[in-house]
Amino acid sequence: MKKVFKKISLTMAASAIAAVGLSSGSLIQGNDAQALVDTPWGPDRKTFTWEDPAPYATFNSITNNPQLGDERNFVRIREVKDGEKFGDEVTVEPGKTYEVYIYYHNNADAHDVGKTAIGIADGAAMKSSFPATVKSGEKATVTGTIFASDTDPLEVWDGAYLTATQDLYLRYVPGTATIHNGGALNGQSIGPDYLFGDGALLGYNKFSGLLPGCNEYAGYVTYQIFADAPGFDISKSVVGDNYKVKAGDIVTFKVRYDNTGTMDQSNVVIRDTLPDTLEYVAGSAILYNNNFPDGKPVNDDIITDNGMNIGDYAGGNGWAEITYNVVVKDGVNCGDKFTNAVTVSTNDGNKKAEVELMVDGDCTIPEDTPEKNCKTNPEMEGCQELPNTGPLEIVLAIVIIAGIGGGGYYLYRTQKTLKTVENSVSGKDATKDTPNKDSDNAA
Repeated sequence: MKKVFKKISLTMAASAIAAVGLSSGSLIQGNDAQALVDTPWGPDRKTFTWEDPAPYATFNSITNNPQLGDERNFVRIREVKDGEKFGDEVTVEPGKTYEVYIYYHNNADAHDVGKTAIGIADGAAMKSSFPATVKSGEKATVTGTIFASDTDPLEVWDGAYLTATQDLYLRYVPGTATIHNGGALNGQSIGPDYLFGDGALLGYNKFSGLLPGCNEYAGYVTYQIFADAPGFDISKSVVGDNYKVKAGDIVTFKVRYDNTGTMDQSNVVIRDTLPDTLEYVAGSAILYNNNFPDGKPVNDDIITDNGMNIGDYAGGNGWAEITYNVVVKDGVNCGDKFTNAVTVSTNDGNKKAEVELMVDGDCTIPEDTPEKNCKTNPEMEGCQELPNTGPLEIVLAIVIIAGIGGGGYYLYRTQKTLKTVENSVSGKDATKDTPNKDSDNAA
């Protein structure tokens, strides 16, 4: 739907509107009651003007209302703060309150049919809706619908946009749904079960569902919604900031939880996953929070599979700290590092924090050890690597020697010597010839 810009003169019957208590017109966006019909609205219907109203009962179809502009754009929204005007769109942020405005007006001509059966809206009612959640960057819609049993069309609707800076929840602020008009109902509360359900009856002096034509009987409904968003931070540290340890040391861990959102968090659970190098000290856990700022001893569930339930915490200022002791086990080596992780679970998600400990001490090698001497004196006896004398090296040596000797005799003598060595290794008498073996004097 294209945007529809409507500028109208305020020299018309604006004073009549103010006379019936619709002073909120001064809060409508724009200096000249300019209306932008670019939000979800409908249905397409016959329109009228302030000077030439409808000859039958119909809602919000005048295009030049002195204060609202185009009445088809009858749902507006604003942040609740001084001087803020109603408009078609608002950016929603956690912790802030927003007000919805829904205007209604039976456009039947007051001088002709406005108070006759043709012009009176029967069963006139209003309902509204808004999203329970809005995703970051999403454009959601708050809607208003006005309907009756004898109007043409039977119902009309419009909406205003909500955009969110982060994922959040929207909730109705109890007691804020109110009707505003020039009759006895002005300032009366409307039950949210009706307004956000099948519809709340409208009226002038009472909620009768009867609305004659004419601006005198027009009005609007407002209600407020609050933007909620969950959020929490956690951290883990070592009391005393000593992250260097040795076997037998007692280390005190501290886990901190803060509810940074606008929503309460129930049944917050903390669970520590200890590495094999650490042992929990039973009975050492102490919990500090809003209710126990000086701390109180708690059970040892923090190291169990299900963790420790530390209770409920209010949005914005709920906090907790828990401290507990662990012992560094024997068998750790100088320079070893190990990580300890803790997980905090809430109904709005989980977060994890870690600390790293390092085994401290004298990690140098003593000067009188062979390892240290070989590092500083590689020429020292016993520090050199022995040559590799595998089969390949032996064959190469034979080939080289054969080449140097220049004949088969030297190769023969070398082979004989090799066999003698092999026989000695196998336990045979190296001085006794074996059958089919030439003597040393054979030429």
